[in-house]
Order: sequence, then structure tokens, then C-alpha cells
Amino acid sequence: MKCKIPFVELPNSFPKPDVDVYRVLEEDGKYYIRLELDGRPIYLTFSANEIVLHSKELYEMVSREEIDDCSPLGILDEIFYIILYQLGTKRTQLFLEFDNLFDLITSGKIKDSKRIILLRKRILANYSDSTVIYYVSRRLSKFLSAESIEDVKFNYERAELLVTRSGDLYNIYLTEIQNDLNEIIKKLTSISFIFMPITAIASIYAVDYTNVYNTLINWQSLIFLSPVLILTVLLVIYLRRIKWL
Repeated sequence: MKCKIPFVELPNSFPKPDVDVYRVLEEDGKYYIRLELDGRPIYLTFSANEIVLHSKELYEMVSREEIDDCSPLGILDEIFYIILYQLGTKRTQLFLEFDNLFDLITSGKIKDSKRIILLRKRILANYSDSTVIYYVSRRLSKFLSAESIEDVKFNYERAELLVTRSGDLYNIYLTEIQNDLNEIIKKLTSISFIFMPITAIASIYAVDYTNVYNTLINWQSLIFLSPVLILTVLLVIYLRRIKWL
């Protein structure tokens, strides 16, 4: 059934600065609470006799639900369920994006870290929200059902796992970049051998600058240069075959 849930804009009496720090503040049996969704604060006031929402977004989400128990305890459980559902949906999407990005990195299709950084930020935001609701659930554990507490714990563990896995993306990305650099160095080293004849001729030229022509056509020079020229030609053919040239 639809429950009539009070909604009041954040009143001046609400200890917002302290709640922003501690997330849960108890005064005379009344709990001032801050949850988070996508980093946005969600405020509510709860006691054993009454629950008042101070977030329009949360109020609209709760108002759409069919709640079996309209007592403050029942509504509190429902609020936790709604937040957990939102976090779980977002986390599932992030897991899919992580797997997709992982495949792109390992296949060498990602050449910069922008997408990794963006995904990491979103994962950390989800983890932050999950950390908040986990802490609040521990403070309010005597009011929550055992099932809700288990769901909060599961949500926190999954968010923590996603953060850990996302940290590996940087290592994988850097490894792929290092492999690409090693491949480039290997190619440059191989291609540099093509210039061996030029180096050899230059060395002969340096030995006898005044008589370079006779030096080059000397049979000893030709014997010296022939293997180098043959090796260079073979190397060029090989590099073209493996498409390095």
C-alpha cells in the first residue's frame, strides 16, 4: 500500500554541519541521518515514532513504492532497500563497463588513460555511497531487519571488490604501454641496421679523405662492404615481409 510519508524541507533545527561530518547524530531518541546517492546528500529524521524525509528525490522514490509496513521502522527498511537497489543497479553497469574497458586495454585499443580515470571516479563515487550506507546501517542496526543489514553488507563488499579490480586497470594499461614501447624500440633497433653500409663507407671515407675514390674501389674495401650490403638487403626484405617497413 502507499504510505503517507512526511516531507519537510531541511529545517533550521536540523544539525546539518554535524550530520555532514558524522552521518548519524542522535539526540533524545531522534536520529538525524545523511545518506548519499551519486554523491548527493539525502537527509532524513528518524525516531521510533516518526520518520520525516528532507530530500525531495528520496521522497519521490519512496512514494512510488508499495510498502507493507507503514510504521517508521518499515519505512526505514524500505528506504535502505531503495538506496541499495539504486547502488546495485549502478554497480552492475560499472562492472560491465569495467569488463569492456579491460578487453579494450588488453587488445591495445586504448591509447590514453582518460576513460580509465573517468570510470575510476564513478566507481569511487559508488564505493563512497556504499560506505556511507554501510556505516549508517551499523549505527541503526537495532532498528533494521537482519535481511537489510545483510543486504547492506553485501552491497559494501561488492563495491569494495569493484574498487580493487578497477585499480588493476592502471597496471594493465601501463603494462600494455610498456609492451608497445618495447615493440617500437625493437623495430627501431632492427631498422637502424639498414644504415650499416653508410656507416661502413663513412668509416672508410674518414680513414683516407684525400683518396676516397680509390679507397672505395679497392678490392679489400669491396670484400669488407659486400657482406654488409648483402646483410642490409636481406634485412630490408625481412622487415618488409613482417611489415615493419
